[in-house]
Amino acid sequence: MAGSGKISPRQKMINMMYLVLLALLAMNISKEVLDSFDNLRLKLGESASTAQTANGDFVESMKAAIDEEINNENKVVNKGLLDTLPMLNAETRKIIEMLDRYIDTVKRMGKYDPATQKMEKLDEIDANWKYFIGKGDQELANEVAGFGPRGSGKAFDFRNAYKAYVDYVVDMYNSQVRAGDSTGGQKINAEEYYLKDYEAAVKEHNETWEVKSFKGPVIANWALLEALKIDAYKLEQKLLDKFNERLGVAKFKIDKFTPIVAPEATIVPAGLQFRAKLYLTLSSSQIKPNFAGNGVKTDATGDFAELTLPASGTVIPKGKNEGTQRYSANIGLKTTSGAIENYPVEGTFTVRKPEIVITSAAVQNLYRSCGNTVNIDVPALGDYYNPDIKVSSGSVQKSKESKKKFMIMPEGRKCDVSVNSITNGRSVNIGVVNYKVIEPPKPSIEMMVNGKPYNGSSPIPKTSRILVKVKPDAEFRAALPNDARYGISTIDVLGQLSLGPPRNVGTVRGGRAEKGIRVSLPTEIRQARPGTKVYVRVNEVYRLNFRNQRKADGRFSELERTLSLVTR
Repeated sequence: MAGSGKISPRQKMINMMYLVLLALLAMNISKEVLDSFDNLRLKLGESASTAQTANGDFVESMKAAIDEEINNENKVVNKGLLDTLPMLNAETRKIIEMLDRYIDTVKRMGKYDPATQKMEKLDEIDANWKYFIGKGDQELANEVAGFGPRGSGKAFDFRNAYKAYVDYVVDMYNSQVRAGDSTGGQKINAEEYYLKDYEAAVKEHNETWEVKSFKGPVIANWALLEALKIDAYKLEQKLLDKFNERLGVAKFKIDKFTPIVAPEATIVPAGLQFRAKLYLTLSSSQIKPNFAGNGVKTDATGDFAELTLPASGTVIPKGKNEGTQRYSANIGLKTTSGAIENYPVEGTFTVRKPEIVITSAAVQNLYRSCGNTVNIDVPALGDYYNPDIKVSSGSVQKSKESKKKFMIMPEGRKCDVSVNSITNGRSVNIGVVNYKVIEPPKPSIEMMVNGKPYNGSSPIPKTSRILVKVKPDAEFRAALPNDARYGISTIDVLGQLSLGPPRNVGTVRGGRAEKGIRVSLPTEIRQARPGTKVYVRVNEVYRLNFRNQRKADGRFSELERTLSLVTR
């Protein structure tokens, strides 16, 4: 990264972290290293956003000071800055927008999910190398003696663009340095701020800035792009500080500031919002505090901010009803020297576990491979309840009729139903309901002869109408009719035609068996002597679930699958 003069201890730490992580790329990239890059790009992104806001606020305060000089002091020596400041901002924006375009491409290459704010392919290397360096002969373009090629990809384009930006800012800065002027000083050298090639240690090789910076995984590239944005803003700030030397010291002074947090409530049901207003005990028409932090939104007046955080059920210890969630924010104020004075705010609030109300045909158990319909509600959330249900085994489907109605199809021996609620685009856990998963009740196999249940011993005419039925459990059919549909694969007919064992004399094709499958006695049986014993053997019973998936039911014994009758 470019040189940047004086930097804060926090920024020094971030820079050092980035250099250490780059060094680790020489080894196999572990998940921990990739996650560290992911955390780093978040911190760098926050720092870049803060720098952008700070510079914007600084420019507005300078404009206000110039207007004050013109309107109240009839002083026009700094009027030209009103044209210069927008020009500087426009040049900075060109660099930032270029980096933002690269970041958007990096997100696509790494399969970034905006909903979870996570990247699926943190370790993608090939696609981003081709994008930033080039592919084929492009990789070897723009050779630099002693360092190797720069490539002809986006990294080469950016390096040239950033060099032009540095030249622009440095030329403008040096034009403000005049010998003998009360705001005089030393001119700066543009080369100190260029993106420099890598000069290696004795056992390594020199590398160009492009190759050294973009040969790692895509998540490291993202972190680097965020760091480059910070470099641009810091260079812009250096020039803004130089301009501000001409404007003099502000005409006000405040000696003490006290941050105040005013929460709406200190106990919040999980899934609802914790809200608090942040204040500084000061008053001035020329001062506007800068509020920053996760969940912080500044009021339109600029005098205060509101802190809004989802109360997360994950902070509630197992077996407890309450837990403690921490929050932090920062209130920044620009001093008379132009520097930012920070006032951190920290605190906690209590998250209380709301009651999860579940109603279904079988509250204690779920049926395996069935569409169990349940209603899941969290009354404490009211209209804020926007359920996001997940299960540990099987699948879950949301109803089109009601946001509280779900169909759960478990597959394992148990099913943990995680109840979450979407709040501000985030899924906040409310709690987990544990279910035992059981098989549907076993159906029964029946044989009807001439419209009546058959007892197996009374002789029947050889022309009788025989039906084999599979009868579902009555309560199960009433609760889940679409899962209580049964069928038979095939039915074998065996006859005791001699002194030997019964032999197969015919096979009947199966099908849906709730109303019965017709079994006609074969010719050999009809021609046999009266009193012949006939066995009707069901080969397989299966169940059709609500998705028309066929589930074999292997719980029937050979005896249960074999029905007998006697002819006359």
